[in-house]
Amino acid sequence: MRHRKKNRKPLIITLVSILVILILCVVFFFPLNNMIRNATGNDTASDKVVKSELVKKVKSKKTGDPTKDKKIDRAASVIGKKKMSQIMSAASDQEQAANLIENSSSLSKTQAQTAAQEIFSNDAYSGLRSAISSGNWYQAYQQYQKLSGNGQLNQLQQDVNQQK
Repeated sequence: MRHRKKNRKPLIITLVSILVILILCVVFFFPLNNMIRNATGNDTASDKVVKSELVKKVKSKKTGDPTKDKKIDRAASVIGKKKMSQIMSAASDQEQAANLIENSSSLSKTQAQTAAQEIFSNDAYSGLRSAISSGNWYQAYQQYQKLSGNGQLNQLQQDVNQQK
């Protein structure tokens, strides 16, 4: 009996095809995510994960003071209910950003406008704004870590708290 040589070509083509598809999904994840968000008008699964983590981060700032904790809970609730498209849009427009800050925090209108003005006039925040406006959550997280590490966010908080 002669053994037939198995043809491995279809297996190799299938494996290469799967690998190419996986690479394309990784490379085009954020554009695909944005396309789905724009087509449906709703938050995508990754948007919901990002907002969930953002809400957790906000809630982690609780101090035990009932008054402050109530404001933190309110901010977390507002952020959780906002559509990601609204947050992304606010990253490109100073007035929308000021309104979003005012509506989702305990800051006064003047404080929210001061915060938005600083965020839009200081180049240190341009990477974060760009990442948020394009829906690139990984880059936004990296920019947040950078701003946290170099003290920019603490400085912004101090500047805003000086306003009344």
